[in-house]
Amino acid sequence: MDDMKEWLLNIHENYFVELKKANELPSSFWETYSSFSNTSGGLIILGVLEGEPQNEILGVGNPEKILTSLWDQLSNTNKVSYRNIDNQDVNTYIIDGKTIVIIYVKEAAESMKPIYIGNKLENSWIRTGDGDRRATKEELAAFMRNAQPGYDNLAAENFTIDDLDLDSVITYKERVSKRFPKKRYIEMDNQDFLNEIGACYIDRNTRVFKVKRGTLLFLGKCNSIKAVFPHFHLDFFNRRGNNPRWSDRVSDDEPSDYEMNLYNFFNIVYEKIKVLLQESFVLDEGQQRLPLSDFDETIRECLVNCLAHADYVQGYPSVKIEVFDGWFNFINPGKMLISPQQFFLGGDSRPRNETIMKLFRLLGVSERQGFGGPLIYKVAMQNDYKRPEILTNIERTELKVWSIDLVDSYPDLALDDKNVLRYIVKSSQAQSVNGIKKALNMTEYRVRNSIRTLEGEELIKRIGNGPSTKYTIGIESVEFITQMQMAMDILKKQIN
Repeated sequence: MDDMKEWLLNIHENYFVELKKANELPSSFWETYSSFSNTSGGLIILGVLEGEPQNEILGVGNPEKILTSLWDQLSNTNKVSYRNIDNQDVNTYIIDGKTIVIIYVKEAAESMKPIYIGNKLENSWIRTGDGDRRATKEELAAFMRNAQPGYDNLAAENFTIDDLDLDSVITYKERVSKRFPKKRYIEMDNQDFLNEIGACYIDRNTRVFKVKRGTLLFLGKCNSIKAVFPHFHLDFFNRRGNNPRWSDRVSDDEPSDYEMNLYNFFNIVYEKIKVLLQESFVLDEGQQRLPLSDFDETIRECLVNCLAHADYVQGYPSVKIEVFDGWFNFINPGKMLISPQQFFLGGDSRPRNETIMKLFRLLGVSERQGFGGPLIYKVAMQNDYKRPEILTNIERTELKVWSIDLVDSYPDLALDDKNVLRYIVKSSQAQSVNGIKKALNMTEYRVRNSIRTLEGEELIKRIGNGPSTKYTIGIESVEFITQMQMAMDILKKQIN
């Protein structure tokens, strides 16, 4: 209870935490319930008033009445569209004679979103920063697409095989034929080949040849693609070096020798990145030049995921791949349909675009479904790189991967600061000034200077006071939202 009290006094509202005064169940509870359900989940704490320097523990007026009202309204579909709270998610605690109610709201399954209140779809809320915001019409439409993925399996009505880029179809057929020679794809005409692999089909009623929307995105002519997907836009930037803008770009809105569909964009960008990777070496202790092991496979998987999971109906942001010194950034419109934790754990794949993913798999450029995330994370672990970070919300998904370790990802740090940070990162437990001094053969003055710098940058944090003071890593080794989701799961188990 002492730990719980300390936590309640110092916790602040954020993306995952909402504090509310509560003589009875507040009406604003349902807005937060909707927003947490529709985004990444969170804790609603009733009976605590946020304040500075500490919160005030007020307690709730009538806990029995609050809980009765909560369960009654959760069971009323006219109040809320979906019950997303179970018995184990609601807990009460008595702190200094005052009752606190903590309610854990899980993120709802994509198939159930949006969660809305008052029997009105427009009363759907999402969490932004430390507050709740009503979902826009565009966000509601995105929720609907996420609930029923597979939009790319639908036919692009009134579009024919002439809207596909012939060179793309021919080269794609040749590559797939080499992987599956017994299928004799190379002997088929283009229409029969596309029909055979499920990229197109013949309508059973009209006998009309139909091109799937995903196939149009993958192999189509750029103007035809934009007729169906007016917001379609692809960008690649090489931002390595000191160039304030970029040294190389690939984009659908610049002149090119190729139709800039997904197939050609993937091939061009992947080849450019492979060249950049071949130019990037690390030195071992014997000063031998070594290639970046397995990193090519990581980048290929990231690129495929970015293109195959994008919501091409959505207007913003566009697909963007950026290469920096030591790291790569992959951005696509739309929310990832599994959690970041599940992505890195693997075993669960819910591609937004089944047709596009299948076309990539036929090329042999993607891991089997559900295991791309573990591959990306495993390569980082094996090479001691900074861990991948992923951020996903209703608007966008952003994946960052590094080809350098965590310490080198902060190039502005002085050598002493890097050495101290690297030692703390690699340590399995918090370290004292004296321990760091002995391990690195540094003076106490230099160690304390570095600690002061690293604390100021919030890269390390202090634990304890006085002679027992130690320091541990202060930054997140994986993406912040993922860590917080895991922390909430742990907290929920601890408080049950």
